[in-house]
Amino acid sequence: MSDVTRHSGFHLPAKKYEEYAKTAISKGLAEGKITPDDAALLIEFVDEISINMNPQRVYKHYSILINWRTFIGPFRENQAGDLYRGIQQLKGYTRENGKPYSSHTISDYVRFIKRLYLWMVENEYTSIPEKKIMKIRVPATDEMTVTVEDLITEEEALRMIQTCWNSRDRAIISMLWDGGFRISELGTLQWKQVKFNEWNVVVNTAEKTGKPRHIPLVMSKAYIAQWKNDYPFEPVGDNHVFLTLDSCKPVQYAGLKKKITKIAKRAGIERKINPHLFRHSRITDLIRKGYQESVIKKMLWGNLTTTMFAVYAHLSDIDIDNEVALHEGIVTEDQRADSPLEARQCPRCYTINGPTMEYCNKCGLALTKGAVADRTKIKELLSELSKEQIIELLANAP
Repeated sequence: MSDVTRHSGFHLPAKKYEEYAKTAISKGLAEGKITPDDAALLIEFVDEISINMNPQRVYKHYSILINWRTFIGPFRENQAGDLYRGIQQLKGYTRENGKPYSSHTISDYVRFIKRLYLWMVENEYTSIPEKKIMKIRVPATDEMTVTVEDLITEEEALRMIQTCWNSRDRAIISMLWDGGFRISELGTLQWKQVKFNEWNVVVNTAEKTGKPRHIPLVMSKAYIAQWKNDYPFEPVGDNHVFLTLDSCKPVQYAGLKKKITKIAKRAGIERKINPHLFRHSRITDLIRKGYQESVIKKMLWGNLTTTMFAVYAHLSDIDIDNEVALHEGIVTEDQRADSPLEARQCPRCYTINGPTMEYCNKCGLALTKGAVADRTKIKELLSELSKEQIIELLANAP
């Protein structure tokens, strides 16, 4: 059996970031971005602060601080005014693609340079007074980067599931919606974290925040079960749930992001769809459906005191109108409409089926009006055939 438990990192293997960190300085020197003295300062600084830092974060420090030399002079030669002017240049900087840095990027840049110079003051590597550096304020980030118009609708999520070409992709898309997962949570998910129950699948994860989350999935249960049946190895223990279809290795961020983009295009969605948009969309969907705020916080963050709830709540004027109408005893057209992503429970054997499934996975009962009509038509056609004709049809069936 192939070893699918080894997964040194989701976005990129940790060893890759270690290599990037090692070459960042030499590349910066070769390209003339930094001086030998800059390099010595950065190495000493990062070595000191990176005791409990992962390789990705170490590389990020090197990358950002080397790029800072675009806006300021050699680190040891700068005065307070040089730093202040550099920050202003950073805020107005336009990249090669014509776009400015995001508020999150600017915040990281300012935070890192401030920390570097406070360390330099402590070690007497600069003559800038500490109070001058403390005056530097890290800019606030713009958390509202997603608008109502950006959100994925239930109809769009359904179309994406319908246009998937294999059980793995259907499981990924349905889980992204159903559980509001971060893409890294699915990328690192192991079978020991997945438990099938009578009416749901429960996923337990503490990825990213370290806070355990209990996430019951209903709509996506049947799709996860299908992928489990198709899984190339034994779906147990430390084996990663989602593998590449060609080499059967744990999926990586770039591959999943590209796959989701392709599925969205096949579903006829023209605007840009990124994996994290599912999380924004699902949280807003749960709010619209009346889930308690405490339940959403516990399920999506594992934390009742999270401040991120407001960042993910993207409600429109229509949502406000519907809420007022509900409390006034009025049922609007939006509230009358059934959810296209509701799971279909078989009325005969009570099996939970996915929203795209016309027939029960367990007993074969028709679950939709269309499926009932098709089955009735088939029965009528068969009733017109003789026993010999039916046997001949079955014998010639592919």
